[in-house]
Amino acid sequence: MKKINIGQSGLVGTEAVFGTWALGGDYWGPQNHSDSVKAIQAAARAGINHFDTAPVYGKGRAEMLLGQQLRKNRGDYIIADKCFYKEPDVFAKSFETSLRRLNTDYIDIFYIHWPASGADMRPVMELLEQYRREGKIRAVGVSNFSVNQIREIMEAGTVDIAQFGYNLIWRREEEELIPFCRARGITTAAYSILAQGILTGKFTRYPEGEEYKWRRKLVLFDRDVFPEIQKEMNNLREIAVKNDLSPAQASILWTKENELIDCSILGCRNRSQTEENLKPFSITMDSRLTEELNDLSDRIRPMVPLEENIFRHKT
Repeated sequence: MKKINIGQSGLVGTEAVFGTWALGGDYWGPQNHSDSVKAIQAAARAGINHFDTAPVYGKGRAEMLLGQQLRKNRGDYIIADKCFYKEPDVFAKSFETSLRRLNTDYIDIFYIHWPASGADMRPVMELLEQYRREGKIRAVGVSNFSVNQIREIMEAGTVDIAQFGYNLIWRREEEELIPFCRARGITTAAYSILAQGILTGKFTRYPEGEEYKWRRKLVLFDRDVFPEIQKEMNNLREIAVKNDLSPAQASILWTKENELIDCSILGCRNRSQTEENLKPFSITMDSRLTEELNDLSDRIRPMVPLEENIFRHKT
């Protein structure tokens, strides 16, 4: 599997990143512990060395899972964790709690998870740079930051990697954030590369059930937008079948081959999903498939409301 440099940190990670949000349960529904363990193990067997988590993923459950599964060969793995912006003393307490849950004395990449508009975030960046000097972290990341917010905290330290939503349907960050990162050697990491499940093709009708209440709050599940997106999902299925791929695999392949994206975060709930979602990382996309998927994406983009992020989270 292709390896990429994480900013100027010296870390070298796989282009496929194993994301653990779903393993925490809660937000995305109940999660079986055995399935979670097997998913992590399948990712490690496949050669993934970069794992992404956060304390809010199941109130610490995802962190503890990773800590249990990766501790034996800890030095072989890059663990990325995060914390919402908080005052430095509160941020420091969250960091120490994450260390304990992960059963480690350092975290390879630590992100400021969401920014806070109007707050001076430079003191938190100064704290992260202190952690870097002390060996508690090896790289600093930002998640869901605007260009201006990154500029501000770069006055106090070095940003190595930026994480943001990106997929065939949602490409907002191409306008400003990605060019900014590219010009400054900041690694780009895309999450939600399957658009909260839309690009798997499993939603053939609007999700009405209680288990989908969180999805209905997201931009891509707007009642006015969803039917229009679904029309193109039929085209995605046809394109995928012609190329011996599932809709999910075609979508992952498109992101993986995109020169704007350095690493793709995969949310996998069991061994089967992990193995299926990793298949595109052993495939090279031909020019015809690239053109078909680009055309599909270009048709969908005008349908999507202009929001700061896919969650409509106000910073």
